Amino acid sequence: MITIQNYNKDLNKGIIYGWDIIAADETDESYLFQLQNRTDIKLRVYITLGRVLQYSSLPYYPEMMYQCYIHDDEGSWSSTQWFRGHDITYKNFWQVVEETITNHHLPF
Repeated sequence: MITIQNYNKDLNKGIIYGWDIIAADETDESYLFQLQNRTDIKLRVYITLGRVLQYSSLPYYPEMMYQCYIHDDEGSWSSTQWFRGHDITYKNFWQVVEETITNHHLPF
């Protein structure tokens, strides 16, 4: 099981340009983050990072990895990313989130 210390230390701070983390929580099975756009506060992005290894989808299958599911508030887009344990660093995780949001044309 993956453990992230101080996962909620950045509440109400900009992690990526133009976005703030407005909520962070954890369950036994996942970490949950909610981002809000600073310009258009109606725009929100939700991130679920699994804490338990599971079989990844192609092209990584059958490797055991941690799933990260990212989606917008309106359900118009979603993205599933996979992380190996050593890949989940602060910088790498938020870089993947930023790239995902950018690729879905949300304003920065």
